[in-house]
Amino acid sequence: MSHEDVYSTVSAIVPCRHMEWPEDSAPPLPWALYHGEDDPICADDCQIAVRHHWTVELYQKGSDPDLELSLANALREKFGSVKRQEQWVENDNMLQILFTFYQIEGDFDG
Repeated sequence: MSHEDVYSTVSAIVPCRHMEWPEDSAPPLPWALYHGEDDPICADDCQIAVRHHWTVELYQKGSDPDLELSLANALREKFGSVKRQEQWVENDNMLQILFTFYQIEGDFDG
């Protein structure tokens, strides 16, 4: 999996960027940010795989169930199981929906 896979999946639904929008360039809501983290999986002192942990942050003025479902379905179709959380961002007066998912890549044949 790559940044391009996440970007193409999310940007087909809503404008998105990796990590952050350049200062004063964010489009009107809704929009999304995504970021990832890799964890090595090791056996016998060798790295055999990588566990990719991705987070997509959807920002909206208020809840849009159709948009949220569309994005969640696109992510599930591409990456499998997706966890969803939501919270209100008081300082920015917007709703944040977090979608997190994982993928493991590696050589398991030795």
